[in-house]
Amino acid sequence: MAKGRLRLENVPSWEEVLKLWNFVLDRFPGAGEEAEKVRRELLREGFRPIYSLREVCFFGLLFFTGCRVSELLAIRKKDVNLLKKTILIRQLKKRKGEELIREVLLPPPVEEYLREYIIREVKGEELPLFDFTRQRAWQLVRELTERVLDRPLHPHVFRHAFAIRLLKTTSNMEYVRRLLGHKDYDTLKHYLDFTIEDMKEELLNKTFGEE
Repeated sequence: MAKGRLRLENVPSWEEVLKLWNFVLDRFPGAGEEAEKVRRELLREGFRPIYSLREVCFFGLLFFTGCRVSELLAIRKKDVNLLKKTILIRQLKKRKGEELIREVLLPPPVEEYLREYIIREVKGEELPLFDFTRQRAWQLVRELTERVLDRPLHPHVFRHAFAIRLLKTTSNMEYVRRLLGHKDYDTLKHYLDFTIEDMKEELLNKTFGEE
């Protein structure tokens, strides 16, 4: 059965993604014991949201890897290779009874925070990076997007936003397919339709405009 067309109406622009990321960083008081004391004090005084290092890393990986929430919550400490700057992602949709594993890049905007988080707070190699539920992840995203963009967004729209961003910056469809963990190119075609419409004026000017 053919898949229906992706619903991309509510996908944030890349500018909005960066706006959300900058807000998260602005509300992060830093890492360490003193910073944690400051965070707790601000929360007690009703200054919200104030984000922890764990939450900064969660948002960063959500915005800049194209991963599903379920995949982010399945990442273990041993899956992160700080030397190679890669992360192993376990794709929870199983095909032919096999668990699929793909490799994504450790995003430069998140690298410093993730390195500090892993060293400071994640002790065991088998432990998950994020010890909260999918419901908590959805709540964090909803509260952030309502606050910054004046509309609640589902975490999955950031996978779409990242896919569209990739297709705007690279012509290597196979790279994009593998990075996102798609079985084939059918889903990418929907993203590509959205990308072409979004870039129509720029494409026309570059292709047919005066030099």
